[in-house]
Amino acid sequence: MRPSFTCCWGSISESSWKGDNNMPGHLTHDTSYFDIYERLPGQMKEQYAQSWEQHRIFAQGHDLLLFYMFLHLPKYPELQDKLKIIEDNVQELAVNTIGLLRETGGAEAKLFLYGYLIHHFMDAKLHPLIIYETGDLRSDNKAQALHLLVENMIDAYILKKNGADPMKFKIHHVIPSRQGLSAETRAIVKTSFQETYGLESFDVIFADYNRMSRTFFRTLRYDPHGLKKVLFKPLDAVLMGLFKPSILPFHFDGTECLDYLNLRKGPWTHPIDAAVVSTKSFDELYEDGVNETAGMISMLDQAILDRAGDAQLRSIIPNISSIHGRASGLEYQFSHVKH
Repeated sequence: MRPSFTCCWGSISESSWKGDNNMPGHLTHDTSYFDIYERLPGQMKEQYAQSWEQHRIFAQGHDLLLFYMFLHLPKYPELQDKLKIIEDNVQELAVNTIGLLRETGGAEAKLFLYGYLIHHFMDAKLHPLIIYETGDLRSDNKAQALHLLVENMIDAYILKKNGADPMKFKIHHVIPSRQGLSAETRAIVKTSFQETYGLESFDVIFADYNRMSRTFFRTLRYDPHGLKKVLFKPLDAVLMGLFKPSILPFHFDGTECLDYLNLRKGPWTHPIDAAVVSTKSFDELYEDGVNETAGMISMLDQAILDRAGDAQLRSIIPNISSIHGRASGLEYQFSHVKH
């Protein structure tokens, strides 16, 4: 069991927050990272007892690129194409990374991989419901903005479930103090992303996130009185749909997203496959994702220790897209959405 937390905001403090039940904004990815740790075998938990929390930022996965895109808006269209590429072929990325690990044995780089995989597979489990509820984020700017907004709302939902006041919670305190990658890990990350996706300098993208994210969250997202949300609204029109700054401020009471989480367990259709109908709620999907991903990480860790070959590694890591949870490389359309 995770220890209870106490602070002036309620049952949880920003500095000791380790999440408890749910997903896709920064806090929810952070939460899944710790929930998965709790489900690892005892020996593995003991091995990573200190380093798991120290490297929690790795759970932000390819969202590091989204942050980088925001900081480099003139490159947004080009980087958006890169983001589409890295939503697939995670199996190849993992195999390439583990191949490099065999040469160096880098413990930090292995945790980077685990954090990245946790992010990817939790997205794959939860995105279909969110996309069904919010619309086609590929071709509809309004749906894309709503998707990002709902993910932010879910962070507040998680806080409220855990006894914290979302309006007062200092979300920037969840982000660890600046933490650089070792030279060995930077080299592995750079090479594996370049080999898999042709994406150069992912290590630099991580460094930028690491350097600026705490300031970014404090300056643009912490908004206890809702003033930033009002001030940012006119910028939506200025950027002409490229990005909506008004979705950034974290000013939610934790109830705004309830209509998007299927908590009443009505039927919903997979957005790219009408044959797949589910009644699972967001909370149930989250639990499924945590359990399945914990099992995969556990098997993968043992396979790395056993120096398993690429074929065995591929049998452990599902090659699915993080955006729709089905096979990588599919040509698809979000034809089945609620809105």
